[in-house]
Amino acid sequence: MKTLSLTALIVLLSGSQLAEAAPSASIPVPTEVQATLANHCNGCHGEDASEGGVRFDNLNQLNVETQLSLLNRAQDQLFFGLMPPEDSDQLALGDHKRLADWMRGELQGHGVSQLDARLPYLGNGNLVDHEQLFSGEVTDKAYTPARRWRVRPQIFHERVIDLFELSGRERDFYSKQGRAFYGVTNPFILPERSGVRDFDLSTLDAGHLLVMLDNAKWVSEKQTHRARVLNKEMEANEFPNEKDRWLPPSTPGEFEAIILNDSTPSDTDLIDAIQKQFGLVLQRPATQHEVNSYLVLTKEAIQLSGNTVGLQQMLTAVLLESEFLYRLEFGEGPADEYGRMKLSPREAAYAISYAIGDRNPDRKLIEAAQQGRLTTHEDYRREVTRLLNDDNFYRGQIDPSLNGKHYQSNETSHPRIVRFFRDFFGYPGALKVFKDSGRSEGKYMNPDRGSQGTPGRLILEADRIVTRHVEKDENVFENLLTFDEFFVYHDKDNETGRKVLREWREVYEALKDTEWKTDPQRVLDENLDFLKSHEAMRIKDASRPGELVNYMHYFEESFGQGRNPFTTVPWAHGYYFHHAPFYNLPPTPVIGRYGSWRSLKYISDLAPKEFWDYPPEQPFKIQHRKGILTHPAWLIAHSSNFHTDPIKRGRWVREKLLAGRVPDVPITVDAQVPEDPHKTFRQRVEMVTQQSECWKCHKQMNPLGFAFEVFDDFGRFRTHEPLENAENLIRSGNGKSTFDVYKTAPIVSQGELIGTGDPKLDGEVADAFELIDLLAESAKVRQSIIRHAFRFYLGRNEMLSDSQTLIDADRAYVSSGGSFKAVIISLLTSDSFMYRKPS
Repeated sequence: MKTLSLTALIVLLSGSQLAEAAPSASIPVPTEVQATLANHCNGCHGEDASEGGVRFDNLNQLNVETQLSLLNRAQDQLFFGLMPPEDSDQLALGDHKRLADWMRGELQGHGVSQLDARLPYLGNGNLVDHEQLFSGEVTDKAYTPARRWRVRPQIFHERVIDLFELSGRERDFYSKQGRAFYGVTNPFILPERSGVRDFDLSTLDAGHLLVMLDNAKWVSEKQTHRARVLNKEMEANEFPNEKDRWLPPSTPGEFEAIILNDSTPSDTDLIDAIQKQFGLVLQRPATQHEVNSYLVLTKEAIQLSGNTVGLQQMLTAVLLESEFLYRLEFGEGPADEYGRMKLSPREAAYAISYAIGDRNPDRKLIEAAQQGRLTTHEDYRREVTRLLNDDNFYRGQIDPSLNGKHYQSNETSHPRIVRFFRDFFGYPGALKVFKDSGRSEGKYMNPDRGSQGTPGRLILEADRIVTRHVEKDENVFENLLTFDEFFVYHDKDNETGRKVLREWREVYEALKDTEWKTDPQRVLDENLDFLKSHEAMRIKDASRPGELVNYMHYFEESFGQGRNPFTTVPWAHGYYFHHAPFYNLPPTPVIGRYGSWRSLKYISDLAPKEFWDYPPEQPFKIQHRKGILTHPAWLIAHSSNFHTDPIKRGRWVREKLLAGRVPDVPITVDAQVPEDPHKTFRQRVEMVTQQSECWKCHKQMNPLGFAFEVFDDFGRFRTHEPLENAENLIRSGNGKSTFDVYKTAPIVSQGELIGTGDPKLDGEVADAFELIDLLAESAKVRQSIIRHAFRFYLGRNEMLSDSQTLIDADRAYVSSGGSFKAVIISLLTSDSFMYRKPS
C-alpha cells in the first residue's frame, strides 16, 4: 500500500487548515503596516517592480490563502534579517516590531505559521529570540508539554542490562565498559550532527519493531536457557550459535517454576511470571487489566505450544511493549492555576536519573519516590545533588564506540556531562571526514576495520581535556574555550610515565658504552638481572637480544640527543601513534625504523630526524593553541575532505556561541567553491559568497570562520597555504616516503566578531586566538551555551515560557564560579523540568 510522505502530509494538512480557516474576505492590513510596506518594501515589491514575483502594494486585494502564503515568505525574510537589503533604508525598531508582530499574529491566528511549526525541531532552538529570553520580561509560567520520549541508545542498553539482573563485574563489563550483547541490536541511532541530538520528538516505526522482534526472541531464549537445561530440554553446552555462548547468571525462579512443571501451570504461577517480567522490563508491576490480558495470552500459548514456548511468547510480548522504548512523562494530580501538573514521583525519579546518566534510578531515588519525598523543588535538589556527588553509580566510558584493540575510551564518574560538551562542540564529527593521507605526509590514518584511526585518537585526547575541566568544575565554559594545556599520546598516567623514563634512562646510561650494537647477546646475558629489575624494559629472559638493540637505538635517538622518548616503543603491537604533527609537534619514530626485534642488526644508515621531546607529565602547553576550538579534532570535524571550511566553522560559532540564526542554503543554490590555481581557499570562497544575494547570509558566517584560516584542514597551525594544483607543483613524491610539494601563499586570517551585543567585544579580529579571547568574555556566549544545556537536559527546544528557567541557570553558573553542575541542578529543579501540560 502506498503511503504519503511526511512532507506531503504536512502540505495536505496545511491546505485543509487554510481551507477551514480562510473567510471569504481578505485579511485587513492595518494602516500603520501599509505605511511601513509602502516606505520600505513597495519600491522593490510593487506594481513597477515585483522582485521574486512578490508584491505588497496589492496585499489588501489578495484572497486569504494567497495573503498567508506571502506573509509566510515575508516573515522568514524579516526574521532572518535578509530584508530590507543592506543597501536600502532599514526599518526603525518600532516599525520592524510592528510589522513582525502583525505578520506573526495573523499567521498564528490562522494556524499556518511555518516559522512556529519549525520551532520544536532539532536545530531550530535559536529561532526563539535570545534577548527576550534573558530580558526578565516574560512572566509566563514554565512547563514542558506532556510527552512520550523515545529512549536514547545508552538508556536502551542499560535497560537490557537490568532485565538480566546483572551485578558486580559482569554488570560493569556491559555498563561501564559499554560492551554490547551479541544478540541485541540497538534500534536507535542519534543523528550525526554538531549540537544536541536526543530530542523528544522521535517516534517508533516499523523498522524499530522488526529489530525489537529479533531482540525480544533472543532475550527470552537467554532468560529461559538455564531452566531448559535443568528440564533436560537441551544440553548445558548446547547453543543455537556457537559464537554466542553468553548466559545470564540464572533463570528467574518464577520462570523456572513454569518450565520445570510437568503439568499445566496454575494461574498463580503464571501471574507471578507475568509480574516478574513486567518488573524486569518495565520496572513496575502489571496493572490488573494487563495481568488479565497477559494471563489469557500465556494460557493460550501454553495450551498450543507447551510450557516453555508459551512462557517465551509471554516474555517476548512484554519486551515488545512500547513502554520499554519510551520515557513516559505525563504528570499526575490536579492541575494548578496555570494548567500544569507535576511529574508523578515515579516519573520524576526516572526523569532525574536519565538526565544525569543512562541508568534506571538507584535504590535511594526509588525509595524517595515511594515515600513521597520527591514532590518539591527541595526534594529534587536533594536527590540531584546527591547523584551528582556520587562518583560510582553512573561511572563509565564516555564513548565505547571508540574502543579498539589497543585503546579504550576514557572513563569518568558522569559520562553524560562530558557527552553534552562532545555534542555541543561536535568534535566527534572528525570520524566522518575522510582525508587524503598523502596531503599529511602519510601521517593521517582514516578509520578502518578495527580502528578509528587518527580521528579516533584525537577525539580521545579531546575527551581527556574536556573531562579534566568538567571534573574541576570551575569556570567551565571559559576554560574550555581558552585552555592552553593538552593531552597528546598520554597512554600512561604521569607517575607511570615518569617511572618508565627514569628506568629507561638508567638502562641507557649503564649500557650505552657497551658493545650492544655488535654483540647484543653478550650484553644481554651479562646484564640480565639488571635489565629484569627495570620493569619498563619488559625483559624476562635472554631470548630476545634483537629487542635490546631496538631499545638502545631508540634511546640513542632520544636520550642521546637530549630528548625524552615516547613511553611506548614504536615496535609495540598495535602502535599507531603518528598524529603529533597535527598539533605542530615533531613526530615520533615510525614502526620499523629500528628493524625487527628478531634481528640483531643495528641499522647504522638511518637519516637523522628531529623527534618529539615527549613530556610524560600532562596536560602540557602547546604553542599556537587555545581551547577546544583549536584542537585538531574540532578543526578536522569542521573541515571538508580536502580544504578548511570557514563557512562551517563560522556557522558553528554563530549558532552555537552567539545564539545566531542562519537560514539553510536554498535548494536552488549550487554551493561550490570555484577552482583557481592562483588563489588561496579563502580568496576562492570570497569570490563566490560576496555576491549580494549570497552575502546577506554569509556575512553571518564568513568573518567568523576566516579567523580560523591559521589552521589547515588537518588542524595544523600555519602561516602559508599550499596552492594544491598541478600548475603549482614544485616537486612530486611517491606518496609513501616522499610527498608532493607546492607553491604557497600567505594566509589571511583577519575576521570580524559581530553579535555579542557588547560594543567592547564586537569588532575586527586578527585571528582565531583573538576571536576566542573575546568570545570567552561574552555574556551572550555563556547564555548561549546554557540554552544548549537546556535542550540537552530537557530534550526539547526552549520556549519563551522557559525564560525564568534560563535566567536562573545563568545566575547559578555565575554565582557558583562557573560550575556546570550548578547549571544542571538549576535546570533539574526548575518548573520547566518538574511540570507538564497536556499538549
